[in-house]
Amino acid sequence: MKNYFIVTVLSVVLLGSCKKFVERGNVNINPNQPSTVTLNTLLPSVAYFTGFAQTEVAYITSMFCQQMAAYSSGPFAEDQHREVRIPLAMSTIYQNALTNARILIDSAISKGAPHYAAIGRILFVTNLQLATDTYGDVPLTEAFKAPAVLQPKYDKQEDIYNFMLAELDKAIAEIAQSNPATLRPGVDDLVYGGNMTRWREAAHFMKARLYMHLTKKGIASATTNALAAMANGFTSNAGDYQIVYSDKNPNPWFVKVSGRISGSAVFTIAPSQRFLNALTGITYPGLFDPRVNRILAKTGTNPQYLGLQNGGGNVTGSNVDLRDTTFYARRISPLVIGSYAEQKLMEAEARFLANGGTPSSVGTTAAAYSAYKAGIEAHLTKLGLPLTYSTLPQVDVGAANLTLEHIMREKHVVLFLNPEAWTDVRRYDYNPNLFRGISLPINQNAEMNGQQIRRAMYPLDEINRNPNAQAAAKPMTEKVWWDQ
Repeated sequence: MKNYFIVTVLSVVLLGSCKKFVERGNVNINPNQPSTVTLNTLLPSVAYFTGFAQTEVAYITSMFCQQMAAYSSGPFAEDQHREVRIPLAMSTIYQNALTNARILIDSAISKGAPHYAAIGRILFVTNLQLATDTYGDVPLTEAFKAPAVLQPKYDKQEDIYNFMLAELDKAIAEIAQSNPATLRPGVDDLVYGGNMTRWREAAHFMKARLYMHLTKKGIASATTNALAAMANGFTSNAGDYQIVYSDKNPNPWFVKVSGRISGSAVFTIAPSQRFLNALTGITYPGLFDPRVNRILAKTGTNPQYLGLQNGGGNVTGSNVDLRDTTFYARRISPLVIGSYAEQKLMEAEARFLANGGTPSSVGTTAAAYSAYKAGIEAHLTKLGLPLTYSTLPQVDVGAANLTLEHIMREKHVVLFLNPEAWTDVRRYDYNPNLFRGISLPINQNAEMNGQQIRRAMYPLDEINRNPNAQAAAKPMTEKVWWDQ
């Protein structure tokens, strides 16, 4: 596969926080570089920054859903819910990923390349979803009008969701159009290598995920729409929406965590004890999940899996880490955005809820149970494990005994290091009956008044430079629109 040198495409930075860089109007003029970029240069750049942005969000939010926890260094304040702003995530999403995706879409349309436009739209939605699900209201309609607009308004999340669903429909329509052979995505596509059938499935998957976020707005409509989208989504693990990396362009989890551990023993985050207990027979006595040894690495001879207490730092002596031998954090590991396993467990959840299921009810339809089993088996297969775990009595419970906890427990493992895990936890209000052991972090910020975190605050550059950000700012305890 051809190697691509990923660079930030020259473009006008759009947020009010970057006003000082663009107000002269000539910041992007470089006499040594062309003023326009080709489609096959833009596309890998957008994909690269999409993966980087997802990692930046998950690096912090994995602590909120208590898959990971912080050492006494690194993101310790965030683990205790203090001043959570995740500034690098927002700057990456807007200055790099969304900006370049918008240029890619516009350029593709002008050149008559609908397949590039479709990929651009799907990547655009992927990043916009990251932004709005993390912060709530974010810039959209005025975000790409610099230098004319340097302090964009903050659009309501409900409007952003309507936009994203419409944009995915446009992408699906563009994929169905004929595309010039001379302007066809190929090796520059770091996700599917130009396979537009796969991109169409990914668009439908993204629609299903967005609809499932809306269960609090109406279970019937959310599940009906989600199931309709899933019918055209992934059909196997081969369709997984993931970014491919190489030795020259390594996986961002390797760059941010695992590579630092192996290279210089720098520890910042590690598995939460809560998460480890759920996988190793403590929370669910007798149920040992073999995936723990694929996605994490235990060192030493102690048979116990020792993690960190959220908010407490490394005071107990952790022996489990996200090392460069693990499935998601090797140098060349793919960065999974969405998967067939996630889709099947979304389907199980949707069918369970549509059948009248609740967090405390027992029993569901055969179709819901089949989807539940298929999701588990797909994830085991993806990790290269036998299907034995899916046949254990505590897992293979039968349709009559299935609970929402079974579904969400498995989905939580599938979504390891994915921001969607925090979305699920928020949708179900940090319910300890669904996410066993979840609780407030140790030494939580007193200003939270004993409440769980529901959103990140806007970065300080935005607050300081954009009056619209000041007006839209909400406390970390206030639910985003779909969570209300």
